[in-house]
Amino acid sequence: MVNVKRWEDDDKWVEVDLDRCVGASRCVSVCPAEVYSLVNGKVAAEDIIECIECLACQDACPTNAILKHFAW
Repeated sequence: MVNVKRWEDDDKWVEVDLDRCVGASRCVSVCPAEVYSLVNGKVAAEDIIECIECLACQDACPTNAILKHFAW
């Protein structure tokens, strides 16, 4: 079973596979809007409201843990 966490705000949302997330924090480092942080060694997108839809987080993840990132 996949352990997926979802954060959302109105028309923006991101899903992260916490089983795949190794806490590399590349998404944290590349996000210009500071959406991400590490919580207990896993990524959290608590500030999803700040997302500017650049998708840098998805591209930077070495384990493809960011499964879906949509902002319409």
